[in-house]
Amino acid sequence: MMIHLKKLVLMIAIILTFSCFLPSALTARANQIDDARITGYALVQPVNVYASPSRAATILKSYDYSSPLIFQPYSSNWYIVVVYINGISYRGYINKEDVGNISEAPYVKGITLNKTNVYTSLSTKAHILKSYSKGSIIKYRSFNKDWHIVTVYINGKKHTGYITNKSVETIVNTPIANSGIGVSKLVKVYAKPSSDGSVLKSYQAGQVLHYRTFSKHWYEATVYIKGKKHTGYISTKDIEPTIQNQRTLKGVGIKPTIPVYTLASKDSKVIKSYKYGSILKYQTFTNNWDKVTVYLNGKPRTGYIYNDDVNPDLKKGLEGYVIKKSTAVYTTTSRNSKPLKSYAQGKLLKYQPYNSNWFMATVYVKGKAHTGFIPAGDLSPYAPAMQAYALKNPTYVYSKPTTSSSKLKSYKKGQLLKFTGYNDDWFKAIVYIKGKKKTGYINAKDVGESPKKVTVYNIPILMYHQIGENPQPDEIGRFVSAKNFEEQMKYLKTAGYTPINFDEIRNINKIKKPIIITFDDGYKNNIYAYNILKNLRDATFKPKATFFITGSDIDRPDYLSLKQIKEMSDSGIISIQSHTMTHPFFNDSETMGNIDLIKEIKDSQTLLEGITGKSVTAIAYPYGSYNSKVLNEVKKYYTYAVTTKNAIASTNDSYYELPRVRISFNTTLQEFKKLITK
Repeated sequence: MMIHLKKLVLMIAIILTFSCFLPSALTARANQIDDARITGYALVQPVNVYASPSRAATILKSYDYSSPLIFQPYSSNWYIVVVYINGISYRGYINKEDVGNISEAPYVKGITLNKTNVYTSLSTKAHILKSYSKGSIIKYRSFNKDWHIVTVYINGKKHTGYITNKSVETIVNTPIANSGIGVSKLVKVYAKPSSDGSVLKSYQAGQVLHYRTFSKHWYEATVYIKGKKHTGYISTKDIEPTIQNQRTLKGVGIKPTIPVYTLASKDSKVIKSYKYGSILKYQTFTNNWDKVTVYLNGKPRTGYIYNDDVNPDLKKGLEGYVIKKSTAVYTTTSRNSKPLKSYAQGKLLKYQPYNSNWFMATVYVKGKAHTGFIPAGDLSPYAPAMQAYALKNPTYVYSKPTTSSSKLKSYKKGQLLKFTGYNDDWFKAIVYIKGKKKTGYINAKDVGESPKKVTVYNIPILMYHQIGENPQPDEIGRFVSAKNFEEQMKYLKTAGYTPINFDEIRNINKIKKPIIITFDDGYKNNIYAYNILKNLRDATFKPKATFFITGSDIDRPDYLSLKQIKEMSDSGIISIQSHTMTHPFFNDSETMGNIDLIKEIKDSQTLLEGITGKSVTAIAYPYGSYNSKVLNEVKKYYTYAVTTKNAIASTNDSYYELPRVRISFNTTLQEFKKLITK
């Protein structure tokens, strides 16, 4: 036991002793690394950082001539350098011949970016020895990080001067031949590397051009003018280089049509088109274009397809919409085979390429997975434009695909709506609100693709208040004389109109020339209207009218009594309906919070049903005022509601916002006839 304890103490002592020297050992190693760092400059244009110590390796990054660099020794021919690409550090390699001390910088050639001055000393305030115009090619070497040294000749005499390194763009040491396509509408070849220079020649977009690397912003090209060879310059922004290692691929067309162009430009002529889902063989060409061989009249021809129009991954799943009235997933690649499942227009489906005419899909039938095939012509990557009729009154367009979201717009039942597919439960629609375009959503259950023909029926709803003579000027709109009212009712009789109650609207298609007569407020003088209608009643004319009664006014002076209300209701001529309990103004924001909606809307209904023993299903908004809160409460207890909006109602209107035709004291019979005719 004692021996084991001594061994343990000895081991702890060794560990503690070693740990005392460990930090200094690590520090020494770090110093060795720091000591190995070398600061130098780029001596060629450009200096490339390679992914491995070989000029054939991938280039990670490039630096311009005279750029300061920090690197470490690696081998007799290479340095190690750390570069950052998109914020991530990479280990790269620089050839030793490309970097060194600035004093070793060789003379290079460069392009003047603007008017460039040669100064006698390292200051832009110094004397100017000479100036070069934009696009001039001059020779210089690096002097420090801000200046280049240049030799100029003035009157045959040699002078040393200085130019700022920002005033020139260094020409590459070793030009590389390449080809590319013109991406500008007109690709210009200039006589010197400046857009201010004269234009030697121009090429249209998409043409394949051959050139040599020259500088960061310019390519050098050889052009022939009248058989004579010229050297010109093309801006790098006007060219999209071809891919060096081009590959032959197979891909699937993922656009509704895949055009093949004569040139690698969408402005060029289309020589052939392929449909969505076609399997194509092509060759990579540039970052945005692929090259394809097509056959026209049996002869091969080279064309170009846009890179985004095809997907080279034939195993990748695709999504698309049914664009036909309906489509099916078949057991084989034949429409004559058994359908496994069917889908309606606008349905979003998932599938994979199979061949140029069919997609392959997995469907579930009774919980079991089956592989089937869908005709490629029945699908599109874009949602089809569809139309259907509004089935609800109203039918809403929501701000999001949920009925709990805000309502952007509403449509009357039977209106034809246009939309595109979105998912199984919703369609996407564009609506305009105050001139601004909005994207909204329609519940799939709210529209019908093939509804029965919707017939719209007009229902004039006459709005009266009081019967009497010589009203005050401000009351003319609320009165009608007994004589005029009787004359108007006689016209309805002779013209073949059928006065109805609100509950008869549901059978409107069976009623000849329906019309509704309404009186608001329940004034006592309404009894005259009742008597006139009663006297006109015979075997051919069964007059009816609706009195909207304010509950709290019953039995008050100038208002109908409970007994009169009961008598008229029992006659079958007058339908007693609600005008709320106290006739409040619902649109007053200051008092709205004090209004008891249950009392006004529900309790008034209960009161009137108790008096008449009949259902109260309609309500007139006092002053024509209502809001969404009132509307929602009314919908709980009533089937119909009328406003004071002046118009002829129809079955296309919301039954909770029915307009009426206002009849006033000054309305003549001829005006009356026009008012009830749409």
